[in-house]
Amino acid sequence: MLAPLLRPKFWPGHLAMLVAVAIAVGLGLWQLDAWHTRRADAARDLTSKPPVALGTLMTGDSPFPGRSVGQPVRFTGQWTGANVYVADRHVHGRRGYWVVTAALVDGTRSAMPVVRGWTRSPDAPVPTGATSVVGWLQPTEGSGPFDDDPHDDVIPTMRIASLVEHVDADLYSGYVAAKAVTPADGSSGLVPVPPQSVPDVSMFTAARNLFYAIEWWVFGAFAVFIWLRWCRDSLHDRAAADAPADVPQPTDA
Repeated sequence: MLAPLLRPKFWPGHLAMLVAVAIAVGLGLWQLDAWHTRRADAARDLTSKPPVALGTLMTGDSPFPGRSVGQPVRFTGQWTGANVYVADRHVHGRRGYWVVTAALVDGTRSAMPVVRGWTRSPDAPVPTGATSVVGWLQPTEGSGPFDDDPHDDVIPTMRIASLVEHVDADLYSGYVAAKAVTPADGSSGLVPVPPQSVPDVSMFTAARNLFYAIEWWVFGAFAVFIWLRWCRDSLHDRAAADAPADVPQPTDA
């Protein structure tokens, strides 16, 4: 029954379907690979990358660069001369405080909060003078209790809204977990604080590429549907052409 479809006059139609399906499948796979690549890129762990200049990622007035969470950065500046302690921080199962000191970044009017380390009690030495900092860029915490006593130097969460009560300068919209501070100047006795955050991949990251892949495959399926309809109609027309014509019956005079 399908033998007529193998005749040479039908070959262009079959070839057109195969080419259309191959293109649609190939482009769909290409978009799917782009989806995987972009999501992997968004989830990359930057903490082991070489440090870059802070100014290449953000300024004091810019929002936090979400794609640079955990990126090591470097900058020079001047300590602002006051410590702030973030309560309820744990290191190796011990409860204590992060020691945070803001540094006015050279060439700007903004200060970067620097987590210099961890301590058991809120009484670390206050650094002064010039400094050079290398550390991991981190976003501030978005949830948790607010500081109900802005007059002391202890805050419950690492929030800019809490830090501004203690620092007489505009602050960056993130902080740096220090890896190296030069000169050490009071940081040598502190326990280093590792980076707390790595990028989270949103369910919508690179979603457009995934939708494009599905769209191309739908186009391929539609090409197959059209080809099947064309084959069916061709067979129907062939059967109608081969059917014997009705012969009129003679009538008696």
